Amino acid sequence: MNCLTNRLLLKDIELFNFIYTKARCKFSNCFMSYITHLGGAVFTITLPVLLTIFGDQKLDQVAFEMLLVLISSNLFVHIIKRIVNRSRPYRVLEDIDLVKIPFEEYSFPSGHTTASFSLAITLSFFFPSFSFLFLSLSFLVGLSRIYLGIHYPSDVISGILISIVFSLAIHFNSIS
Repeated sequence: MNCLTNRLLLKDIELFNFIYTKARCKFSNCFMSYITHLGGAVFTITLPVLLTIFGDQKLDQVAFEMLLVLISSNLFVHIIKRIVNRSRPYRVLEDIDLVKIPFEEYSFPSGHTTASFSLAITLSFFFPSFSFLFLSLSFLVGLSRIYLGIHYPSDVISGILISIVFSLAIHFNSIS
């Protein structure tokens, strides 16, 4: 088991290094620094609140479900972060230049990725014709977390999986 774990960790670092180094330029630094905020608390909380304020009854239902998924998945993420205690890549690996101020909290799983995919999946249930847009933006949020040196790929993948589980559970529980 230890050998398998070590192999997975090495592959995680290899993939991190590939993503972190291949597309580095001023435009990417700027773009990724902005797109990453679509998974931050300000955006992910503001969006459902605005849907409630300016929307109709259907949008109220969407916003309520979004908030349920966000709260439950984020709670789970914070519990897992404290159990796993994985250091962020910039604290462990050499030659990681941070574009923004570093995060002090643990790395695994990615909260920004979980939040953005939670919103994207929930919105996709209600507005399936926009699913590609919602999920693409969330994918970019996850990619930005790796690109910015804040998360490993496995942090992002686990955030996606967590958001899938919570989004499905809450959506199909609320419609039954």
